[in-house]
Amino acid sequence: MMPNQLSELTKQDIVDLYLIGFIDPDTGENAKCYWSGRLNEPEFLSRLYDLDNLPSYDGRYKNASGDIWQHTVNNDDWEGDWVFNDKRFLVKSSDDEDWLRFICETFHPAVRIERNKWQTLLALVNGLINADGYELYEESHISGRPKYGWRKSGAKNTVIETQVKSLANKFNSNYIDVQIRIMDESVEKSPADAIGKAKELFENCCKTIMSEMGAEIDENWDVIKLTKETCDLLKLTPSHISDSAKASGTIKKLLGNLAVISQSMAELRNSYGSGHGKDAKFKGLAPRHARLAVGSTVAAVLFIWETYEEQNGRIL
Repeated sequence: MMPNQLSELTKQDIVDLYLIGFIDPDTGENAKCYWSGRLNEPEFLSRLYDLDNLPSYDGRYKNASGDIWQHTVNNDDWEGDWVFNDKRFLVKSSDDEDWLRFICETFHPAVRIERNKWQTLLALVNGLINADGYELYEESHISGRPKYGWRKSGAKNTVIETQVKSLANKFNSNYIDVQIRIMDESVEKSPADAIGKAKELFENCCKTIMSEMGAEIDENWDVIKLTKETCDLLKLTPSHISDSAKASGTIKKLLGNLAVISQSMAELRNSYGSGHGKDAKFKGLAPRHARLAVGSTVAAVLFIWETYEEQNGRIL
């Protein structure tokens, strides 16, 4: 169980934002984004909890689903902060994870009202939870709209994160976009998955470039062979650099490292990544190792892809 870091002060401030509102920076007037958004309260809570198997506080109903509907939809006689004081849901002593899951759900594309100032609320909430060591971030997209998750703040390398976002935009592929996001968000929670996805990203990059340039691809090629063939195609190998070129030795070393990175990712994936069965004594790598692997892969793939774009006139 993760230790609680959200203070009671932070939790109360968040409740106040949902119930009292906040100042709209555009108009200077008070704005509000109620926690259940476009849904009624039972509909919202059913996305997070099994209401049919939670007890009722109203003797007329057999479960929480019935009594919440009665008092928030049928009669609407409960105050808006009831959910934050209900022992079945969010009380001040609840785990941070419960609070963070609840907060993220209020910003879900299926919940939030797009015309409301939810982005302002998001920024305000992030400011509050950042002080306690957390942040909300774009976890994925639904129909082009951001879906938010939570993580400990300060855990991400901003350079790598910027490069990851750049790659997701450049590939223009829903499949690869999902793979990149899974890789990025697995670093802290599941280093083995992050390493496995990093190796797959290298493969996908090379296959995409070779396919778009009309080169033949042998389905039996591993990531090392794919990298070699792609770099040959783009003239990104040491042999393509003239000895007379300025700093030719340094450039050759850097280009040679592209093959080294792909080989290292293949070896890491085989030993520590996802996709291979491990025995009971297996001990995985720490997030810092996954950050190094992902960071190296992202930098290399971005370099290869931008070289392909430049050589094929795809950069405006």
